[in-house]
Amino acid sequence: MKIEPQTNPHKQKVLQREYMDDVFKKRFKNGSRSPFPDSLMGNFVDYYSLKKAISMLPFSVKGMKVLSICCGDGEEGEYLYKLGADVTVSDYSPEAVKASMRRCKHLKGVVADAENLPFKDKSFDLVLVRHGLHHIPHPYKGLSEMNRISKKGFVFIEAQRNFITKILIKLKLAEEYEDSGNFVYRFTQDEIKQFMDKNKIKKYEISTFWVYHFEFLTQKVYPHINNKFVFAIFLVLFHILNFLFGYFGNSLVVIALKD
Repeated sequence: MKIEPQTNPHKQKVLQREYMDDVFKKRFKNGSRSPFPDSLMGNFVDYYSLKKAISMLPFSVKGMKVLSICCGDGEEGEYLYKLGADVTVSDYSPEAVKASMRRCKHLKGVVADAENLPFKDKSFDLVLVRHGLHHIPHPYKGLSEMNRISKKGFVFIEAQRNFITKILIKLKLAEEYEDSGNFVYRFTQDEIKQFMDKNKIKKYEISTFWVYHFEFLTQKVYPHINNKFVFAIFLVLFHILNFLFGYFGNSLVVIALKD
């Protein structure tokens, strides 16, 4: 199912919820944990940004009350739980929340709109989202909600907008609209700095890098190059690329800390 690009915010939310419900019903009807085959490279690409974000925090999440919004299939929630956090996951799609809780029975799930979260101020020590804000009509509303309900800080992992990503979109190597009908919002570093200044958040860090996900590679290529030696070469090239050109990367991680 593919939904036409939407410009009406309310209609976008409704159609996207229907789309995601359909995705998770089909994807996990057999109890599978991931839509992609297990492989060294695939798992590295899949978890790199999440591990990067957690490593940037100046504290451990162990014992903390953490919320993962736009939770999808619960990959982030499960990862945080394994690190010792008390994790709640939320998503506008009821089927996504169910999928998360099937993935990890220790998660608590809430169906919620990321632009209007049903939690009191400072309800969680930490709030995290990975590749979820770009799904909603007003990404900065979602970011404001994360700020409102977090006590120690919040983390978001999203796509970066710059001249290179604009070229990738023109070449059809990056999406402007997803199959679910939503515009893929990409953040700039200047916008993020303005948001932090407006909300009087003085302690924050932005990290940018290339970690490009092609479904074709994950499905068809990576599983056949599941060799430790080849993977080691891949890692060297990956880190060289990001050392040289990471500033212009397609992805960014932002951690915001509160006093």
